[in-house]
Amino acid sequence: MPLSFTHRPARAAARVAFAIGLMATSAWAAPFHLHLLKSSPAANATVAAAPDSIRLSFSQTPELKVTSVTVKGPASASVALAPLASADSATVVAAVKGKMSPGTYTVVWRTMAKDGHVARGTFAFTVAPAKR
Repeated sequence: MPLSFTHRPARAAARVAFAIGLMATSAWAAPFHLHLLKSSPAANATVAAAPDSIRLSFSQTPELKVTSVTVKGPASASVALAPLASADSATVVAAVKGKMSPGTYTVVWRTMAKDGHVARGTFAFTVAPAKR
């Protein structure tokens, strides 16, 4: 027996409702994952002097034990950092131990929230040459 046309609109409506629900749930859940809110130095900033620390502020408390921060300078040279410390519940700080000459630096970070969600990212900043 062939399907009647009355079933097709109901199926289509159910599919549309499901798709809308899925999109709404995805959009609603996304802000709850840990992500980087701000950094110091800021992404793409040019600073007059080399920073004494790298500060990363997150949307949630990062698990410090599994958080890593590395800084690469010109020619991909690694910059020595002190062990990470918590500045507050959502901010980690790495004191800069190595020398930072003028040039562009890339910060690479990786962390995890208490829910197990891993977040990672990179950003760059530039140390300007000294003014004469």
